Amino acid sequence: MIIAAIVIIVAGLIIWRVNASKDTAPKSNNIEKVQSSKKSTPKKKVKAKKPTKQAAQKATDETKDKQADKKNDSKENSVNNAGTYNKLSYDTDWFTFKISNDVKLVKDANGEAALLVKYNYTNKTQTAQIPQQVQANSIILKQDDKQLDPTGATGDYAGLVNASNTQQVQPGKSFDGALLVKVNNTDSDVNMYFRNIKTNDLMDTMQPFKLK
Repeated sequence: MIIAAIVIIVAGLIIWRVNASKDTAPKSNNIEKVQSSKKSTPKKKVKAKKPTKQAAQKATDETKDKQADKKNDSKENSVNNAGTYNKLSYDTDWFTFKISNDVKLVKDANGEAALLVKYNYTNKTQTAQIPQQVQANSIILKQDDKQLDPTGATGDYAGLVNASNTQQVQPGKSFDGALLVKVNNTDSDVNMYFRNIKTNDLMDTMQPFKLK
């Protein structure tokens, strides 16, 4: 009996050791690789941007402007006669005004006193010109140191004044016209002043008109 018990105990120890060795054997780590959800995309080549047409046009415009400025400067520098006045004749490289002796006090379209000054205009430029616009830029009239304003014409002189305000005179041609300005005092003299076309300053010479 004792021997049988010893055999059973020994057999139990052997079986226990075998099971223990199986439990302590290292287990393999089954790790799965996680694939990235992002797809790899090939890098795009960066192309250099071409200049836009707008930028090119701007440069062209600036060049044109500079060329135009040079032409204007050349035109101003090429002026030989910027303005002379002698014996009722106002002459420049661009025009000639011959002032008439026929200066009158008349009534304007509002029945107010006005000064009518007739003239002969010659266009010496290369483009058509309106006499009144040239006259307004180059000739001013003052009374008591105040500049006189143009006024509307009526009666016998309306056609002449209106034509001067609207009719174009071709290069090299002359035109008989008239200007009409409102006067504030029929007793005070009216003085006509002329501009230097190069500097736009008034010349030293002036033409007085006596109203009385």
